[in-house]
Amino acid sequence: MNKVLYVFDFEKLDDFKLQFASRKFVSIALIFNLAPTIDDIDDLDDDFINNCIIDITTLALENGYYKLFIERYLYALMKRYESVEFSINSIIKVAFLGKFPYMFDETNEEYLVINEGNIGGENIIHMDKINIAPIPLLLYRQSLSEELLEKYQIVSIGSFFAGTDSINYKFNGEVIEDILTTQGVHYIDITQMVYTFALRKDLILAFEIILRQIQNNKQDIQFLISEDMEEELKKYLPFTFKNNKELFDSKGEEETGGCETEVSLDSIVPEIIKSLTFQLKGHEDFKKDFSFNLKKFALLNKMKQRKIFSVFLTGESGIGKTEFAKILSEIMYPSQALIKINFGNYSNEGVLNSLIGSPLGYIGSEEGGELINKMKLSKSKVILIDEFEKATPSVFHFFYELLEDGKFTDRHGTEHNLNGYIIVFTSNMSQERYLKLVPDPLKSRFDMVYRFVELSSEEKIRFINESAKTLISKIYESTSIKVQVDNISCKLNLLIKYNNLRSIKRKVEDIVIEEYYKEIDKK
Repeated sequence: MNKVLYVFDFEKLDDFKLQFASRKFVSIALIFNLAPTIDDIDDLDDDFINNCIIDITTLALENGYYKLFIERYLYALMKRYESVEFSINSIIKVAFLGKFPYMFDETNEEYLVINEGNIGGENIIHMDKINIAPIPLLLYRQSLSEELLEKYQIVSIGSFFAGTDSINYKFNGEVIEDILTTQGVHYIDITQMVYTFALRKDLILAFEIILRQIQNNKQDIQFLISEDMEEELKKYLPFTFKNNKELFDSKGEEETGGCETEVSLDSIVPEIIKSLTFQLKGHEDFKKDFSFNLKKFALLNKMKQRKIFSVFLTGESGIGKTEFAKILSEIMYPSQALIKINFGNYSNEGVLNSLIGSPLGYIGSEEGGELINKMKLSKSKVILIDEFEKATPSVFHFFYELLEDGKFTDRHGTEHNLNGYIIVFTSNMSQERYLKLVPDPLKSRFDMVYRFVELSSEEKIRFINESAKTLISKIYESTSIKVQVDNISCKLNLLIKYNNLRSIKRKVEDIVIEEYYKEIDKK
């Protein structure tokens, strides 16, 4: 087993990665997350690991407590996966070889001269189930920290540690999971972590492991760092983060209802798609088509060729139509309420007046319409039009003109600009009724028309388990009483016979809460 340690220069890191472009660059922290123990190494994916260059720079900064484990771990990794390669930052090489002098047979400091024989482009491995990509990182200005705290749920990385004994930092998976699932955290500030590295380089590995655990636990989490610490972070974790050069601030949440957003939609489309794919259960074909159509709309809107993106969803009640609109609004405008109009609440007469207000001089004209009032109260640019089958011809005509022009004029003569809005229409009408009821001119204005179908058994099981797990965490947070999911797993599995997700969620609540009171009776 002849093993070479590739030594790279920080200033030439990009050149080094380019030379090994067909390899996967990962940190040893990722491998520790995938295989926490030596026995777990055998369960790793052969093709993936054999195609990796694993950076072990952080191991040289470990304080020595785990030297024997690390040495055994690396030997096991090399023996099991003969083609795996290792790299280290040149400034740490001496420290590493001082701790592990017999680990590698030789070092290669001429990293631009490499053997391409076994790393051809045809061997690139695509790993859908393992998150090896660099973690996205957003920058913020320190001067805006107080304003950001007022508008967003932001916590420091230190919140995830269970304690410290002045030497080691302690953390566990349950603490991480509870914070992420019960407190609605979307943003984690890691600035303090970099200050810690300057004093305690032996903690770099521990922090990197917890960062990966957090990301794997909640894929839509966002990491933040003060912009003046970005370069310092690169010195310690060169392969872990990917900075998209965007400043995280309060723009885009300061616009008023009906005004054009200050943040271009195309700049946040990737994050919208990523979060929606993770949060919306099932409907894989729809999510794929929606992703493309959202990208298309963002481009056309940027070129001033399309003002409103419209989606028409049909299907039985309780299978995710309304949930889609809610999730979309929460992703794009997390602190704002979804603008929801339900035509099931209207009578057949005066529907349009209820929507956009009555003409001046009529009773109630001073109150305005529901759509206008809700747009004033919420800065969200996602509108849900529910039970659209109960709309009248005048409403059909109104939405035809709105989707055509991107704006409308209310009964008081005030113009409302909806440029950049996404309107989701939902209905349980059949295809036959849709073709008969909705006028052809309006049909032609919908960007997407889709029918939602019930979730598969696997998707329902996943939804059931996640709903139960979330409720159990919230109960524990409020009462300190832990409901054991193993005690109710059989009852939960029986719920797959139902299709309505709202009904399933209520039945999950019944099962979990019943078990909660059983736990109380035991005490």
